[in-house]
Amino acid sequence: MGAMTSRSRVRTARLVLGGIAVVYLVAFVSLAVQIDGLYGSRGILPVGDYLQWIHERAGADAWRVHPTLFWLSSSDLALKACCWAGAGSAAALLFGFAPPLSAICCWVLYFSLFQVGRVFLGFQWDILLLEAGFLAIFLAPLRWRSHVEFDPEPPVVVIWMFRWLLFRLMFSSGMVKLLSDDPTWWGLTALQYHYWTQPLPTFPAWFAAKLPQWFQEFSCLLMFVIELGVPWFVFGPRLLRLSAFVALVFLQLLIGWT
Repeated sequence: MGAMTSRSRVRTARLVLGGIAVVYLVAFVSLAVQIDGLYGSRGILPVGDYLQWIHERAGADAWRVHPTLFWLSSSDLALKACCWAGAGSAAALLFGFAPPLSAICCWVLYFSLFQVGRVFLGFQWDILLLEAGFLAIFLAPLRWRSHVEFDPEPPVVVIWMFRWLLFRLMFSSGMVKLLSDDPTWWGLTALQYHYWTQPLPTFPAWFAAKLPQWFQEFSCLLMFVIELGVPWFVFGPRLLRLSAFVALVFLQLLIGWT
């Protein structure tokens, strides 16, 4: 039973690393095809101008105040090289090649982009990727080639840090709505406006907006139950953790769908 539990944790760690690698890969490739227009020398927010502005104010300490690899070079070629090197590192992590090194490269390269990203890379998911990616460095097995049958069991402290990250993400998502003192959240009426005011509406959102008021209020209440109550289950025994997994994934699928 102990061996089965150990291999189960290794398989789970491999899935988590693979998931983070996929997110990294999408992020780096997405930036690679847009980087010239966003941060290039003729882009909307040129990196070179931004770093020069920082250097004028911070002087010799600029690189410590705002650490990024682009202090070495902020040319258009360097920007693209960073993105494609990140995509390559993410692919290596996905397929289990030098996992710790690949995870470190992904994090350093994305952190460098984040440091100069400003408005285009200043969302909560960018910070979430960096935090999850940092933990991934310590979750990655110390092997040149990862294999589920031979990888060591992931450190317990790292597993708990991922649980803590998940708890903070979901619980704070619910609390921030209530702490905003917005009457639509407290009155469970927010979904009556959400579907047609969100920035990226999906096709099913049009139908979701037509649902009756009682269903919208019930959906809002269910969301609060999942965001504020279910995250505590991640610290419980296996059955509670599995229940939390089902509920949290269910919520994310509904959010993605609508």
